[in-house]
Amino acid sequence: MKLERGYFEIKDLVFGDALSLKNGILTVNKKELEDYILAQDENDNIEKIELEIVKPGENTRIVHVLDTVMAGVKVEGDGEFMPGHMSDPVIAGNGRTHLITNLAIMECAELPWAGKSALLYPRDAIVDMTGPAAAYSPFSETFNLILRMDMVKESSDVEYDNSVRNAGIRCARYIAELVRELEPESIEVFDFDQEVDPSLPKIAYVTQCQNQGVYSNTFLYGHEVWNIVPTYLNPTEMMDGCVVSGNYVWPCFKVPSWIQANMPAVMELARGHGTKWNFVGVVFDRGHNDSHFLKQRAASLASNLVRRLGADGVLISWEGGGNAATDAMLTLQTCEKWGIKAVPYTFEFGGPDGREGILLVDDVPEALYVVSTGSIEKPTTIPAVDRVAGGDCLRLRKETGGDPEPADVERTLDVITAFYCGANQSGIGRLAGVPY
Repeated sequence: MKLERGYFEIKDLVFGDALSLKNGILTVNKKELEDYILAQDENDNIEKIELEIVKPGENTRIVHVLDTVMAGVKVEGDGEFMPGHMSDPVIAGNGRTHLITNLAIMECAELPWAGKSALLYPRDAIVDMTGPAAAYSPFSETFNLILRMDMVKESSDVEYDNSVRNAGIRCARYIAELVRELEPESIEVFDFDQEVDPSLPKIAYVTQCQNQGVYSNTFLYGHEVWNIVPTYLNPTEMMDGCVVSGNYVWPCFKVPSWIQANMPAVMELARGHGTKWNFVGVVFDRGHNDSHFLKQRAASLASNLVRRLGADGVLISWEGGGNAATDAMLTLQTCEKWGIKAVPYTFEFGGPDGREGILLVDDVPEALYVVSTGSIEKPTTIPAVDRVAGGDCLRLRKETGGDPEPADVERTLDVITAFYCGANQSGIGRLAGVPY
């Protein structure tokens, strides 16, 4: 496959009379877009929607963040950007796609907590645009168009989930149409059809998503992946948004759709393909399998794909906490058994100073080289802010039923689990483990 990505970078995001992109300024007609999204909500699960703009450097806190999507449009080639969502599940990854690189469409809503399990409920996620917590999320550096949604009462979780996700994707496509016919500021070409020097090392990437039910699902070509067996993806398919997140459970562990289409390991390996190494492809699977048998089965199948790709080495990452580490470590162990060098990257525990208890949920003797993306057990004090977007409050404590707490005040959090993308499981953030 060969994919051209055309990039547009905006200089400002404002509300105005008409949707336009001129001199780097993206203007959105607020009422027009709100009305469009509401009209397209087939089952009327969204009672009210309000668009808000949050820019880099503002003293603002964004709350109730669910998924974040990228504005992209397929200009040439098969399928759509984010194929399978309100479009046919046609294989993408070839031709040309135009993208607004520093715009993030954020879906924000208070989804219900009542009656949910102790683990799988949509926790509140925080993005601070400034201050000590800003660097936990890459979206402190983007222009953010917030879809603040109030949901109707008594709809099902499935209905809420679908409406929220579709609203974000519709908004992204609506805006992306602006750049369909424009000439990009820059173009990046990813050519996996080219002949590659056979002496270059062959590298694969295993990415393990989270899929445990409504509010913690991942979608591949428009369908959740509960029963998936590990499968091969061309790197350009991921760049074209074939993986979409529906995971709202632990904010720090989320890998939202915006990041799935710009996964750092995929992008860096693709940029070095044919010159530094031969990037033989992506193996996509899910973690949190329900038994050791199923974990070993998934690990064996994923590793076998890596072996069949002829890989000399493999990078491994996973989404979600807890026993997802076991699935990944079994994959690493199997690859190493077959002579394939395997390196995972992951968050760690270890308490405030990094020396308490275990660092990882699970590990194997073959995991000789592990890249730390930082600890999730660092206390952080977030300051008072001038403005809150995405909602009016925070819900941080399940034991109180999610009673609302002020969102604009200073507070100290013992761990970073409430910070959106804070565990840096994709490797996109600034957080890292460093020796001292």
